[in-house]
Amino acid sequence: MTDYSLLLPIFAYLLITLIVARVAARRSQSSGQFSERYFLGGQFMGGTLLALALVTTYTSASSFIGGPGAAYKFGLGWVLLAIIQVPVAMLTLGVVGPKLWQIAKQYNAVTVLDVLQHRYQSRTLLWLAGISLVGAFIGMVVVQFTGGARLLSVMTGVDYSVGLAMFVGTVMLYTLWGGFRAVSYTDALQGVIMVIGMIALFVGLLIKGGGMVNLTSQLQQIDPALLTPKGPNEFLSWPFLLSFWVLVCFGTIGLPHTAIRAMAVKDGKSLKQAMVFGTAVSFVVILLPHLCGVLGRVLIPELSSPDEIIPRLMVTLFPPMVGGLLLAAPMAAIMSSVDSMLLQSASTLVRDLVMRNKTLSEPQQRAFSYASVLILALGCGLLALDPPQMIVWLNLTAFGMLQAVFLWPVVLGLFWPKATAAGAIAGIVVGGGSFLFWTTTKIKPLGVHAIVPALLLSACAFVLVSLLSKPRQQLA
Repeated sequence: MTDYSLLLPIFAYLLITLIVARVAARRSQSSGQFSERYFLGGQFMGGTLLALALVTTYTSASSFIGGPGAAYKFGLGWVLLAIIQVPVAMLTLGVVGPKLWQIAKQYNAVTVLDVLQHRYQSRTLLWLAGISLVGAFIGMVVVQFTGGARLLSVMTGVDYSVGLAMFVGTVMLYTLWGGFRAVSYTDALQGVIMVIGMIALFVGLLIKGGGMVNLTSQLQQIDPALLTPKGPNEFLSWPFLLSFWVLVCFGTIGLPHTAIRAMAVKDGKSLKQAMVFGTAVSFVVILLPHLCGVLGRVLIPELSSPDEIIPRLMVTLFPPMVGGLLLAAPMAAIMSSVDSMLLQSASTLVRDLVMRNKTLSEPQQRAFSYASVLILALGCGLLALDPPQMIVWLNLTAFGMLQAVFLWPVVLGLFWPKATAAGAIAGIVVGGGSFLFWTTTKIKPLGVHAIVPALLLSACAFVLVSLLSKPRQQLA
């Protein structure tokens, strides 16, 4: 049965995001081509805005739905996995951030693929990277749509397909409405909501459960393995733990949907501020949802899907109107990831793959950009109609594929003068190919996640081929 007392605050929140998007869109710069304004919007971000936009883009349905669901199932060991994500803002902005900002300013780069094209001058590399980006982002957007629809379905009682339509429609509207600048401001708003919502949920859980000591003692009675690093049946082995840290921390350096935020920062001071503030925000929005996931098993011992734990806690712990307001926190995480991925995918199709081969007028740029966002959003929505049981696995597969393709071309391209286009192509083919092979066959070399050997092989191929080939161009 549909709970309209929950739907009212949800509709209010969705309306606010549309208003913020519209206001931000009107503040967009009027200079430059439409594609430049729509997909980047100039270097306008201050430290606070950059930190919130970066963290909300990185955290997603996996952090608020899939991750807590895994913590519910595997215990505190999964929380140990999750918190390694906390330094992501520091790593992204501290390692590649300054270089990307300088390149965006000097070469008028709008996307990460712009950076790769300026660095390597290779159409083959551009197409490989572009196809990989769009394919991985489609998988990740399907995950986000699934998480958003499940939230609405579990909390309000609406049919899953109705919740999916509401979620897809809202994200699509405000992404179309304002482009990158509007998305950045709505992401900042969503970041504030995420922090407030997760603190409120965690405090409510502790009060209802009688405190941390009582909750952990009851977890001990349910299954002592839930309090160990390896979890039930020692599922979380040390090779898995270590390789997962590579997947969700080190490998995230240079990911397209987070790196582009550094390209939009207004100055070096703002970049440094965002590193500190972004790390603090990451700590709250990553640690608390996962703790709620594992501790929530005491209050809700049986679920049809572990991914339902966060929305179920909101329904259980709070009155309907308050629960509807808290729902905005995980919804904010999901929406802020989806809008960035839709824009990045559309910019790849329009700027990187179409406009490099054909000159488009201003109206054509607008039409191609809007059509790309619309088709991608609707296509992912259709794929989300038949969701997987635990969305965390699909998200991690797409996430790992992005890393296998982009990590070394971005990092070595920025910092190693001898990096060549041939080396980058070799790294993409070997890294992406080996990752897909080991993932689809479920083979774990030496017990580690596929991302570890894939990145190692990719690095070896990149370096070896680069040393045997001649660089075409170097960026200052």
